[in-house]
Amino acid sequence: MTEMPVDNPRYEALRQALAKVEQHVARLGAALDEPFALFSGDTVWIGPVARRFGEDLSHYRKRLKQQAETVLAELEAELRRTPPKVSPAVARQESARLSGEPRTFTAF
Repeated sequence: MTEMPVDNPRYEALRQALAKVEQHVARLGAALDEPFALFSGDTVWIGPVARRFGEDLSHYRKRLKQQAETVLAELEAELRRTPPKVSPAVARQESARLSGEPRTFTAF
């Protein structure tokens, strides 16, 4: 007799984490938009130092967005690799692992 698959606690935890990360990524992605718009709008500061600052700000703004998207993509990939349903035994193991409970060794 085979056991019916049950919800995978790891899948659910990853799904919830993804929802939170998506919110953070949206904020991170826009974090430097306003300063960049202010700096690149009306001329408030000119000269070689200002130009270099503007280039750096643009570079770091782009890099911040890329890194935030990378974190999101990696989490999405992990969720895709994780089965939504598992055996009850695997679900118990995942639940214990996620809650930080000590594992029992069954190899002996």
